Formats: sequence, structure tokens, C-alpha cells
Amino acid sequence: MHKKILAAAVATAVAGPAMAVNVYDDGTSSLSIGGRVGVVAKNHDGDNTLNNDSARINFKFAHKFDSGWTGQGVAEWGFRAKDEYDADGNKEETFFNRLGYVGLSHEEMGAFAAGKNWSVTYDVSGWTDMYAIGGGSALGIYDGRNGGDFDGSARADDVIQYRNSFGGLNIGLQYQMQDQTVTNAQRDSGFGISASYDLAMGLSLGAAYSETKYEETGTFADQEKSKSATAGLKFENERLYLAAMYGELTNKTNLSGDLDVKSKGIELYGRLAMNNVLQGFSLEAGYNELKDNSSASTDQFEATLKETMIGAIYETGPMQFAVEYAIDDSKNTDGKKEGDNTLSVQARYYF
Repeated sequence: MHKKILAAAVATAVAGPAMAVNVYDDGTSSLSIGGRVGVVAKNHDGDNTLNNDSARINFKFAHKFDSGWTGQGVAEWGFRAKDEYDADGNKEETFFNRLGYVGLSHEEMGAFAAGKNWSVTYDVSGWTDMYAIGGGSALGIYDGRNGGDFDGSARADDVIQYRNSFGGLNIGLQYQMQDQTVTNAQRDSGFGISASYDLAMGLSLGAAYSETKYEETGTFADQEKSKSATAGLKFENERLYLAAMYGELTNKTNLSGDLDVKSKGIELYGRLAMNNVLQGFSLEAGYNELKDNSSASTDQFEATLKETMIGAIYETGPMQFAVEYAIDDSKNTDGKKEGDNTLSVQARYYF
């Protein structure tokens, strides 16, 4: 149980051979360093580009107390392995914060954490966010006023969390503190709750709910709350991973250009290991569909995100190579197809 609690407390979405170097471990105190670096080549709308592959580096500290408690400190930064520039031509920062929290865990009492950490919503909603290159984009995890971190659905800012497991039942609770005004939004408070149950056959059922209150200024003055309710299931064994999620969202997504008052999303993901063909080789497929169900005027359509992905992954040692082809059938508020199909090829190294 203790290992399950720790895994939830430092949850990450990695569809590859995650590794870490144990720098120091005397049986009481330990330090490990891990991360990844990579590139993704994309062919999109006739353009060929070479992009960063969400590179990151993390430091994980732990100390075992005689009382049975274990203290943890985790810090993780994302970094751009190649220079990138914003729409105004300004160079983006090379390093940026991803995670940073301190925690205590106990085999029976559970795990407490405070700082910036993966949300309890993601404990369940992240089941379908497992693409090698792309990811889940229909549950509002990374959407909102300033992204999922500010809204508490991705790597939640200013958060206090509690997680525990009771047999097959896993629970997560979090409370998000107030935050100062940034880009027309000041968070007053937020909370989240998640629960899942693991069956012996490899099947898990789960649901999550989160709500954030704002003291708005400017653009979103009439949208003082964002809400996310998701539920789904997953199945996994040594060869097969399958997951399906459904979500109903309020003031959380941005399909229409502004915040969508109401939206509904579906995410599906599957991966099949083909070690009998080639060790480390697997096939994957995914589907994202998000609809803006806000009240639209008579001359507007409901904006829709719709994407189907097929791909293949090869893992060898600390490296991952992958290819994904995404078919984009999204439509804007004029009912016109917005996106183009994208072919992506990835090379990634874990350390």
C-alpha cells in the first residue's frame, strides 16, 4: 500500500521507459534525479517542423523517520532543448516550473503534500492522457483561464492535498489557495476530490470533481466558477491498456475562443504490447471529442474538437521512438473544418 500511495503522490504521465538515477541512498535518506529530453518532427498543413518534446528534469528527496513517516521533497522543471519564440518574436524562457512540493506519507495514514503537484482530478482524468506524443485534450485538464495549473486540474498551483488507499479504494482530496490577479483572473479558492476502485482482474473504475471560484475582472466578469466532473474506467495487464473517460465541464474549455459555458468531452485510449513480434514494440490508438454545448445564437454552430490518433512505439533501454498520425475533424463556430491532419515522429531519451 505504501508504494501505491507514493506513486499517486508523485504521479506523472509517462508512456515510456521512465528512469531515474539514484544519486544517494543510505537506507534513511535518498536523492534521485530523473527526466527526459527529446524532439518531435511534425508534418502539418504542408509544413515540416522540429519541436521540443516536453523535456524536463526532476529532483526527488526522501527521508524515513523512525515513526514510520517518510518525508519527501520534489522539484521539477521543464526546459526547452531548442530555442522557441512567442507570437511577438520574444524568446521563451529556457527553464520553467512544473512541480515543486513538500510532503509526508505513512503506510496507514496516507500521503500529504503542499505546493505545486499533479491534481487529484488528474489521478483519474489522466487515464486517457497516455499518448506517446500527443495527449488527452477533451476533458479540460490543461484548459481554463490560465491553463490547468491555475484551475487546479493539471499540475495544480498553491495546493494542499491528501491521498490514501484502502484495499482497492483510492481517494484524493485537495484545496487550492487564493492567487493574485493574472490575465483577467484572480482565484479565490478551489477544491477537488477523486475516487477510484481497483478490481483484481485489472479493471479500475473512477470519478473526479473539481470546482474553482474566482474574483473576476474584465473579460470573465460573469463567469465566477469553473467546474469539472469526470468519470471513466481503465483496464490493464502485461500486454493491454485500455481507458475511456467522459466529462461535463463548466467555464473550463476554450473551443469558441472564449470560455465555453458548458462543454462535454470523451476520451479513449488503447495500447497493445507486441513483444512477441519485437521486444519493446507496441501499437496505440486514441480518440478525443469535445463539444461546446453553450447556448449559441441562430447563426452559430456548436464548436467541436474531434481527433483520431493511431501510432506505434518502440522502447529500447532508456530511449523511446514513436510515430503518431492524428486525423483532425474539428469544426469552428461557423461549422467549418479547422484543423489539418498531422504526422509526428519522436525520439526521446529518459535519464
